[in-house]
Amino acid sequence: MPQHTYVDFDLLVEPGEDDGYRARVLNSPVGETRPVPVSLPFSDLEVENFLLRIGRPRRQTTRGEGTPEAAAVREFGSRLFDAVFTDRVRRALTSSLDQVEGREDTGLRVRLRLADCPELAELPWEYLYDPDARRFLALSPWTPVVRYLELPRRIRPLTVRPPLRILMMAASPTDFPRLDVVAEWEKVRDALADLQDAGRVELHRVPTGRLADLRSSLRRDDFHVFHFIGHGRYDPLAEDGVLALEGPAGRAQLFSGADLGALLSDHKSLRLAVLNSCEGARGGRADPYSGTAQSLVHQGIPAVVAMQFEITDDAAITFAHSLYEAVADGYHLDAAMAEARNAVRDEPNPVEWATPVLYLRAPDGRIFDLPARPAPSVPTGQGAVAEPVPADRPAVPPPQRDDAAARPPRDRVPPPTPRARPTPKPAAGARPAAEPATGARHGEVAGSSGPPPTPGLPTTPTRVVSPAPAPASRPTPAVTPTAPVTPTPPVTPTPSGGRRRDRLVAGAVGLAVLAGAGIGGYLLLGDPDAPYEEPRTPTTTAPAPTPDPLLPQGPPLSPTTLVVPRAVDEDTDLYLMDAGGGVGQRLTTEPGEDVGPLISADRSTIVYQHAFAPGQYELRAMGTDGSGDRPLPVEGCPSPDRPAWNPADSTQLAVACTVEGRTDLRIVTVDGTTVRDDLDPGVS
Repeated sequence: MPQHTYVDFDLLVEPGEDDGYRARVLNSPVGETRPVPVSLPFSDLEVENFLLRIGRPRRQTTRGEGTPEAAAVREFGSRLFDAVFTDRVRRALTSSLDQVEGREDTGLRVRLRLADCPELAELPWEYLYDPDARRFLALSPWTPVVRYLELPRRIRPLTVRPPLRILMMAASPTDFPRLDVVAEWEKVRDALADLQDAGRVELHRVPTGRLADLRSSLRRDDFHVFHFIGHGRYDPLAEDGVLALEGPAGRAQLFSGADLGALLSDHKSLRLAVLNSCEGARGGRADPYSGTAQSLVHQGIPAVVAMQFEITDDAAITFAHSLYEAVADGYHLDAAMAEARNAVRDEPNPVEWATPVLYLRAPDGRIFDLPARPAPSVPTGQGAVAEPVPADRPAVPPPQRDDAAARPPRDRVPPPTPRARPTPKPAAGARPAAEPATGARHGEVAGSSGPPPTPGLPTTPTRVVSPAPAPASRPTPAVTPTAPVTPTPPVTPTPSGGRRRDRLVAGAVGLAVLAGAGIGGYLLLGDPDAPYEEPRTPTTTAPAPTPDPLLPQGPPLSPTTLVVPRAVDEDTDLYLMDAGGGVGQRLTTEPGEDVGPLISADRSTIVYQHAFAPGQYELRAMGTDGSGDRPLPVEGCPSPDRPAWNPADSTQLAVACTVEGRTDLRIVTVDGTTVRDDLDPGVS
C-alpha cells in the first residue's frame, strides 16, 4: 500500500467570553476561519460519569458494537464534534475533505491545538465522531487526530536502516501493586516475534526497573523507540507526571516526566516513547506542557504515545504490535496510530482503541525515514532478541546485526524465583492456595499490598536467543448466568495524592464470575472521588432484599442523595451530597482515607473502605446518618478490596482478597464469614 501524504487542518480551541471557549481554523486546504463560540455540551458530572464508564475496560468475553459502552462513546463523540465543529469551522472541514479526496493518496490530518486551554486536554478527543459521515475521525488513516504541541525547534525525520530498535523497560517497585516484569517482557517479545523474524524490529530489554540500568542501556547502544510498562501518576504539586521506577532497595523511585525527557532527548536516535502507565497522558489544568507525555515532547522527543485510561493487556499488546508494524513499514506515525486503533477495535473492542493518545511535535508526522517493506535480514525462526545486561557487569559489545542469523540460538535465562513470604492462616473451609497469579494490571498506582516484584534477571552477558512461541490463548469457561445484570459506574479506593475524576486505579473483576457463582450481583470498581450511583435493579425473580438487623441503619436516603468522598484538610472523608451538587452532612471524621462508599438496597446502610495504614484498607459499615460505625472483618483476608452488595441477599458482599500474590473473589456475610472462596481463582 503506498504511503499517504497529508495536509493539515489546524484547529485551535482557546478561551472565549463568559468562561466559555471559541474555536477557529488556523490552517487548512481552504484557508483560515474567524472564531466561532464553543459551548461544551457536558456538565462536569456528565464527563466524570462518562470517564468512569468507559475508562475502565470491561473484561466480559463478548464485546461488540452493540454494547452500551459502544453507544456511549458514539454519543459522546458526536456531541463533542457538534459542539466544536459548528458554523464556519464545520464548513471548512467539509470543504477541506472534499479537496483532499480529489488528490491521490492524500489525507487530512486534524491537529488539535489545546495549549491555551489545557484543562480541555482531559477530554477524550480521540472519540470525535462525525454523525453525518457516521464514523470516528481517528479511526481512519485519511483523517488522523493528533494533539499537536508547537515548539520552536524543527523536527527532521531520522533515516533508519531496518530493523527498528525498541528498548523496553518494565518496573515494579515493592511498594506498588506487583507487576510480573518477566511475564510482561515475554508478552511483548512474543507479540513482536513475527516482526523480529522478518528483520523489521529488534527488541531489547532494560534488565531491571532501575534508573542506573536504563542509563547503562542507552549508553551502550542506539535505540529508536523507548517502551515503558509500569506505574505512573500525575503530581499536581509538582505539576508534572511521574513514573515509578525501582530504587536501590526495591521501593519506588519517582522519576518526573521532565527528567525522563531530558534523559531520553540526549540520545538523538530515540524518536518515539510509548508509555503504558496510568495517567501518562494526563496534564495540568494550567500548564499545557505539564504531565509525563507533554514533558517528554517539551524536552525534545518528537512523538509520545501515552494512555489516558487504564488499558487491558490484550489491547495493549495488539496496539503495540500493529503500531510498530506500521512504523516499520514506513507509515507516518499518525497513520500508524490509525492502523493500531483499528487493530484493537477489530478484536472486537469498541472502547479501548481510543485509550492511547498521540502527542506530536513533528509537523508532518514523520519521525523516521524507513524503506517500506524491507527484505528480511533474519531467516524465519531466528529472530534476534537481546537479553539484558545489568549495569554492574562489564559491557559486552553488541552482536553485529548483519550476521545475527549465523549464530546459533542459546537458551533463555530463566526468571529468578520470587522471594518467599509467610503463609497466612487459611480461612475455615478455604481451599489450599494455588500458585500466585500475575499481579496488578497496567495503569494501577500505589495503594494496595502484594508480594515484592521480581527484581530483574540475574547478572548475565548479552545473549542472542530465539523467541519462545507465543502462548496459547487461555480457554474461557462457559458461564450460564442466573440473572441478567447491568454494569454500573465503578467505585474503588485510591491512595491519597494525585486524585482526579478520571483516575483509573484498578481493573474490573468479571461480572460473569458473580453470575456463575449464582449471585446476580454487581462488582463496583472505579474512582474514589466519583459519587456513588445507585445501580439499576436487574431483572430477576429473586425476592426483594430486606434490611439486615446485623448492620447499623439510618434514615433511608432519597434516590437523589449521593455519598461521596471529599478531600478536606489533607484527609478524605465521606459526605452526603444531593444530585445538584450541594454538600450536606459529613459522615466520617477518623484520620485515614474513607473511600468506595456503597449504599445498601434499602438505602439505610453504607459500607465503605477505611485506610488504617498506607495501602491497607478495612471494610466498615455505618448508618446513613453516620451512626453505628463499625468494622466488617473478613476472615483470612487482611485487606479486602472492591466490595459489592449481593442485590439478592442483603447479608452478603462480594470482595476481592489478595493473599500470596493471588487474588480471589469471595462471597462473605456481613459478620465476616466466608460463604464461597472458590470463584475464579487468580482474578486480577
